[in-house]
Amino acid sequence: MGMKRMAALSLLLFATACSNDKEGKAVGEQPAGENNAPPQVSTEPVTIKFGLSMGWLGPGEFQKYIEEPVKKRYPHITIEVIDFTKPENAFDKLIAAGNVPDLVMTASPIIYRFVGTGMEDSIEPLIKKFNFDLSRLNPIAVESVKSSSRQDQLIGLPWTMHFSGLYYNKDIFDKFGVPYPKDGMTWEDARELAKKVTRNDGGVQYRGLEPDKSTRVASALSYSFVDPVTEKATVNNDNWKKIFELLKSIYDIPGNNVYRLAGDGYNQFTKERTLAMLASVNNLPNLKEVPDLNWDLAQYPSFRERPNTGMQVDEWILHITAQSKYKDQAFLVISTILSDEVQMEVARNARFPVLKINNIEQEFGKNMPHLQGKHLKPAFLSNPAKALPVSKYDSFAEGYMSGAIGPVVKGEKDINTALREAEEQINKNIETNKQK
Repeated sequence: MGMKRMAALSLLLFATACSNDKEGKAVGEQPAGENNAPPQVSTEPVTIKFGLSMGWLGPGEFQKYIEEPVKKRYPHITIEVIDFTKPENAFDKLIAAGNVPDLVMTASPIIYRFVGTGMEDSIEPLIKKFNFDLSRLNPIAVESVKSSSRQDQLIGLPWTMHFSGLYYNKDIFDKFGVPYPKDGMTWEDARELAKKVTRNDGGVQYRGLEPDKSTRVASALSYSFVDPVTEKATVNNDNWKKIFELLKSIYDIPGNNVYRLAGDGYNQFTKERTLAMLASVNNLPNLKEVPDLNWDLAQYPSFRERPNTGMQVDEWILHITAQSKYKDQAFLVISTILSDEVQMEVARNARFPVLKINNIEQEFGKNMPHLQGKHLKPAFLSNPAKALPVSKYDSFAEGYMSGAIGPVVKGEKDINTALREAEEQINKNIETNKQK
């Protein structure tokens, strides 16, 4: 993309939004309205209530990506945090107290907690009003807002998402004289490589590969747990049988049979250091805590029928509530978070941005000393699978399916039995919750 084109895009998307006109009126992200006049937004002091789970963010991230950029661009906008991790800030309590936030941050896998509260509202009129260019956002990320929420219109905009990657311990590969993982491997390739580094050496058992939870692996093929329309389990079928067969073939590698999922697998990789490869989400910011770990990154393994595809979209979404009296100002907050400047800062700190910016791959992770010299390109090589429609029963179903592989690995159940029982337990949970 040429420099003139980049300059034009920057001017249209966010530069005008980051200043005030001579009359003191804030201007929008892009020219809009009659004669391309920017929408005029009051510059009277206003407090925007922003509801989110602060525990999701690392130290200083809220200030870096949200509070400080907004204050710099719009001094009249003050942000008040409503922390959802506090029991008194549960959605139902906020609504009952008439203290509904102007902005709410959710995540696509749990967006069902927000949809149906009465706070959700289409953001498309504001996108049109401010002439915000959606084409500059990752299209899968944008579409996943609709697919996960089961809405025909956008009820929010994403601002960051996970990527899928294959982390590996170079010391283990060097110890056994095995070549490092390569980008573009299939799950079968990864399994064969795992066999070469699954060894017992000096009484220490090294595991070759932890593929992580079955639900994460299955999401790359868009396999769900519950049909949100019929409200029935969708796990006792050939799709899930295929996933369980793949996982069993990995865990059946002699010495690789003690599965360690999610955080447990991360601990084996970073603390115990007896795991050669870990297929997981974005752990780059966390790896600064283990500076002496000799690790690197390869592309997430893919299925032959869906090459270069990682786990389904797991993104953080910004919503403007139906009850907000300051929708224009709230949209200015969102457009600031989605500006080139902030999204580039997000990328430099190894969070995955949703904005398509030239040179962003080269800038990815630049602010993180522990990432210098690492092969970070795999973060951009696999497209995420589009987020599936979610239901309020997914939480139980996801947890159950993650653990359902256990008895299969231990030889206590065959795959058909495990999937049949999973279907029964998920449906039982659905019926129990329907009656509440």
